[in-house]
Amino acid sequence: MKRICFFLFTYFFLFASLGQKIDDQELKYFDSIAFAALEDNSPEVLAKAENLLKASLKQPKSFYRINAYTIFGIVNKNRGYYVTSLDYYLKALDVAEQINDNPRRSACLNNIGSVYQLQGNYEQAINYFNQSLELEKKSNNPLQKSIRFYNLGECYKDLNKLDMALTYFNNSLLIEKKAKNNEGIAYAQLGIADVYIRIKRYTDAEITLTETEKILENDQSEENIIFHKLNGKLKKELNDFEGAMYEFKIGEILSKKFKIYTNISELLKLQIEILELQSNWKHASSKYKELIEINEKLNSAQIKNQLDDLNFRNELVKKQLEIELVQEERDLLKKNEQFEKDLRIYSQRMTWFVVSLLISCIALILFGVNKITKNKE
Repeated sequence: MKRICFFLFTYFFLFASLGQKIDDQELKYFDSIAFAALEDNSPEVLAKAENLLKASLKQPKSFYRINAYTIFGIVNKNRGYYVTSLDYYLKALDVAEQINDNPRRSACLNNIGSVYQLQGNYEQAINYFNQSLELEKKSNNPLQKSIRFYNLGECYKDLNKLDMALTYFNNSLLIEKKAKNNEGIAYAQLGIADVYIRIKRYTDAEITLTETEKILENDQSEENIIFHKLNGKLKKELNDFEGAMYEFKIGEILSKKFKIYTNISELLKLQIEILELQSNWKHASSKYKELIEINEKLNSAQIKNQLDDLNFRNELVKKQLEIELVQEERDLLKKNEQFEKDLRIYSQRMTWFVVSLLISCIALILFGVNKITKNKE
């Protein structure tokens, strides 16, 4: 008997372990193809992320569920669906906190901050970046800490708190130089050069931009655009209008080539300023028309994204409500079935009780009658 029990216990333990291993392999597979789709900018990325999310919801909360929500957040942020993106990032953060996954919790906080930064809500962005930074200070990943420093520098720069911005950019630069990470060095130095130009430390700005130019690669599209914009600003401040105009035009060309439009409006405005200083009204008028067209396109795209975001959110809420309604109907059906089952059992018990009671009464009556009859005899 002991051997049989031991065999059954071992069998069920191995079966459960095998089932868990199969589930983990499935999640690992869905996770890898979802991230591959994200990296390749595949149109199927949301479908892949949905598969990962569905599989993760069948299992206890894990980092796979965080990854699924994060992919949804990234894709929606890139589409300009900031409300939806924020919702997914918050869901990812909630899971990360519940399973005490601090590295992913930090990433979620940083992602949430980036959405607030894109919305121009810099105070909220700083709040989340700081929470993420506190977690990174406890970890052994200096490059992640550098990213938080840089993000905080950008926010303080946009709030015109330039001393704070310079401090954070320099903190980021120190880490990137120690790691010999040229891309990180370039971003940090561009942030520093921007602050130097704003506080009129032109010599320092020129030195920083010269150092940055040496490490920039051709495929670093965004960094090159920012470099030419800042170099143009510096030349403009130094009254080198021809040189400034050249830099702004290069930045504009690169923006259109790589379809990165975050700086193009500013680049056109800067060109208009120089043309007006040169009294070149004809070209200034032409650039002004181009600026209006660009802004109209960007504003239309932004409005469309906001409307699409709201519609998308409404569809998600509607779908969620439908799922909840179906689930409630299933739960109610189960409750009704259970109630009917309980009622049948109760009815059966009552029937047996009544039958037993009647039999007992009849038996007592018969016993009484029999006893009376005997007494008469």
